[in-house]
Amino acid sequence: MQLVAAVTEQGPLTARALSDATGIVLPTTYHLLRTLVHEGYLCRCADGRYGLGEQFTSVAQLERRARGLRLIREEMAALAGAGRVNVAVGALRVEEVVVTHFVAHPSAPRLECWPGMPVPAHATAIGKAILARMSSDQRAGYLAWHPLEVFTGQTVTTRWRLEEDLSASHLIRSDQQFHYGIACAAVPLKLESGIAALGASYSSARPERFRGGIDDLLVDAANRIAEAMELTGPTS
Repeated sequence: MQLVAAVTEQGPLTARALSDATGIVLPTTYHLLRTLVHEGYLCRCADGRYGLGEQFTSVAQLERRARGLRLIREEMAALAGAGRVNVAVGALRVEEVVVTHFVAHPSAPRLECWPGMPVPAHATAIGKAILARMSSDQRAGYLAWHPLEVFTGQTVTTRWRLEEDLSASHLIRSDQQFHYGIACAAVPLKLESGIAALGASYSSARPERFRGGIDDLLVDAANRIAEAMELTGPTS
């Protein structure tokens, strides 16, 4: 374990450097290295140095993913508390827009929402933010399989009106288009591994000055949440 700790802290090392770093005599170091390589805890690099093996690579990946999920949760909880809003992250999964993370706030309207829940892209701010990031072919394919279903009297039901909404600024809003009494805003998340968006929902009775503050909070949190999401692996 001293040898593994030395490689973890300093990166790949030669057997002699490991012997010097740990105080273990060189013959014993070679013997232990052979065992550690055989068991997959270390690997012998092309240049003769020893680095972390597959066993620790998988552990590191799990730790990286856990750290990313923790950071996402912390950032979403902070956003929910600061804006008194429900916060969700949505992503494109195959041919569906689904919620991947959700944090509720007691001051925001209660709504049915859970990780894995599909949402209608044309009727939600998160969905529209994701549609706006799709290529024209992707968007056409999605809309071919998902007709513009009516949920409220405010739901967008025509393609031209939807395209008009998607051409809006970086931030997209939706007011009572999915549920009466609920408004939402969303921003796309800049990811290399997929298409996703960060959204906040709140009472449609909120004055405009409060909505502007929520918009600012969303934009401020988006980059940090995107960085944390990249730690967790591909979103689609």
